[in-house]
Amino acid sequence: MQNHTADSSATLASQPVQIAPNTWWVGKRQPGQIFYANPYLRTFPERGGSDPKPAFHLLIDPGSNNDFAVVRAKSERVIGSIDKVGGIFINHQDPDVGSAVGLMMGRYTPRAHVLCSEDTWRLVQYYNIPRERFVQMERFPNGMYFPNGEEILPVPSPFCHFVGAVMLYDPQTKVLFSGDLFGALTDKEAEGLFADESDWAGMRAFHQIYMPSNQALRYAVRMIREKCPDLEMIAPQHGRVLRGEWVQEFMRRIEALPVGLDILDDRQATDDELRAWTTVMNRVLAMAEPWVPDAPTLLAADPDLRDHLERHAEGLRVTSMGRVCIERAIRLLCDRLPAEAADPIRYEAVTAAGELDLPTPNIELDEGDAPTPDDSPRKTRTTGQFAFARIGE
Repeated sequence: MQNHTADSSATLASQPVQIAPNTWWVGKRQPGQIFYANPYLRTFPERGGSDPKPAFHLLIDPGSNNDFAVVRAKSERVIGSIDKVGGIFINHQDPDVGSAVGLMMGRYTPRAHVLCSEDTWRLVQYYNIPRERFVQMERFPNGMYFPNGEEILPVPSPFCHFVGAVMLYDPQTKVLFSGDLFGALTDKEAEGLFADESDWAGMRAFHQIYMPSNQALRYAVRMIREKCPDLEMIAPQHGRVLRGEWVQEFMRRIEALPVGLDILDDRQATDDELRAWTTVMNRVLAMAEPWVPDAPTLLAADPDLRDHLERHAEGLRVTSMGRVCIERAIRLLCDRLPAEAADPIRYEAVTAAGELDLPTPNIELDEGDAPTPDDSPRKTRTTGQFAFARIGE
């Protein structure tokens, strides 16, 4: 096995990249791409001693047929032969992240098992996967063991973006394989495999296009906090890998992000509606100026607003996502204001929107302190085991 840990563009094109212990990115990525799939290979080494246990190799979101030659070549640099793969985990059924499973099961890994939700299975079965090779993840809500004795934990993320989406958490390496959640479009000039602030614009755009509602995102993030309290890395199907400070930072942003149905009207806004939202924005700024004189700069620099606002002589111009801009602006301004100043500004935004025949912004009046995330320790869990009895038969 070769140990490739660098993530330069040259390495990404030709080599597997180790992102955590026994965990490899084995995807296809060509220079200049902004959207690509991320297959991962997790190897579970054999254990010796008085109770020896065999090795097991898990391919996570294997990608499409178009990518399979690269995925196979990179995987074989790690484990020697692709037929050693004993399990194929699929977050959901989209062909760009899972259609290679039919080719693998039919020719290269016929003794592997496919791990996914029942809802996902209903669709991926049409890749001619034998039913007896299907492992239903709902049977193991508290985790499962692989043959070498190591544990893996399913984390539900329904409607992110498919009803049957399930993430996979590895307690040994503290890596969450998140599927489409935290996926992103990637700047074509981006270097390396690991995310930074420059990835947020593409992540936000990806989620606002494909995710159905903020409610689904909030539920998924709650599941992550509950089941993965010691999380250190997020490995999504698209975009770049999150580690370090970006894990909690992007989780916080995703949890609050309006998407899909939340922004349907905003995505179809006309020019006159955007002019009206600009009027609302500048009425709010005029009221806030005595307490927050740098308010236009504050809003224009915010990562959730900067792509939707322009500076001009009279203040700020709203160029897209009007209602979302107002809601976010009110939150940022009121965080800096005493209650006696914050409440009139909230009312001004709601009143101005009504006068201009705009949808009412989702602004809570007389807000109290926001609830803090549940930081209680992980509950005691019992763990199930699937008998991979047919592997090697």
